[in-house]
Amino acid sequence: MITFVSTSPELLEVELSIINSNPFYNRIIKGREKLTAEEIQQEVEETIQLGAERYVICSDDQPIGIVEYLSLNPNDGYPWLGLFMIDKAYQGRGYGNQAFQAFEQRLIRQKIQAFRLAVNIENEPAHIFWKRQNLQYVKHSITHNNMEVIIYEKKFDS
Repeated sequence: MITFVSTSPELLEVELSIINSNPFYNRIIKGREKLTAEEIQQEVEETIQLGAERYVICSDDQPIGIVEYLSLNPNDGYPWLGLFMIDKAYQGRGYGNQAFQAFEQRLIRQKIQAFRLAVNIENEPAHIFWKRQNLQYVKHSITHNNMEVIIYEKKFDS
């Protein structure tokens, strides 16, 4: 069973392990393959200051990923999924699909009608994953730190 555990200082090493299990992602997003605990802590603090929710994704109490969600992005008025990452050891085994479906159900229960996310133009595995989850292309964009991304959206039936 998939569960979501709110991030906490006690989970910092768990998050660090999950993030550093994905060196390709770190390289295209942060410019290097490994991040430090301090960098993750700063990222978590910034996320919370923005009003986002961050969770460790667990499957039968085993940490398998991280999800970060902003219920209202002031820039466009949409809810945004800021991060959805599965530990490399659990990729390709259906855990990402299960975790996303469980999170999607949370959004539906909260009466969310749509959400958006951005994928780095170079992150082909993520583009494939999100298209399989029936997200639709919205537009190309350049982020505040000059990264080229594609914005996707998923709408839910009312």
